[in-house]
Amino acid sequence: MSDVWAALSAISAALGVLLVIVASVYAHIQVKEARRSRHITLLLAFQENYHSISARDFRRWLLAGEFGMPEEFDADKLDRENFHRFWQLLDQLEVLGVLVKQNLIDFELVVASFHRSPPMVWEAIGPYVQKRRREASPLESVNLEHLVHRYRSSDYLPREFWDRIAEV
Repeated sequence: MSDVWAALSAISAALGVLLVIVASVYAHIQVKEARRSRHITLLLAFQENYHSISARDFRRWLLAGEFGMPEEFDADKLDRENFHRFWQLLDQLEVLGVLVKQNLIDFELVVASFHRSPPMVWEAIGPYVQKRRREASPLESVNLEHLVHRYRSSDYLPREFWDRIAEV
């Protein structure tokens, strides 16, 4: 009789272990889905602001050199409205860089949603940011720069793209 109880105990223990494993796998899947949901929520919030008409117009003007070429761009010379748009753009890209750097949003989602925009903005304002680092804060836009380095080290944008924006 004790052999039957020992067998039942072993089966019960095995079922308990199996239940714990199944629950752990399910919990892992749920955590993964929650993370994906967070990524999408963050991305949609950024998309709404980043792709507004006002923000698109400002980026288009900035990238076209209407505020000066990268070496001569100075945000302090912008009118009040464009000054605000500039800092809003810079802050958005800096936060995006923080989210990628801290693995709070997938880099692939950023590339899929923002395409080549962050590196192009960086090319247009990089010299200004470097000047601000010397004059104001050495931490100015370090996360945006990190994001651009991440773009450069990835295979998402071909070498021809980097050569072309370096010429502009």
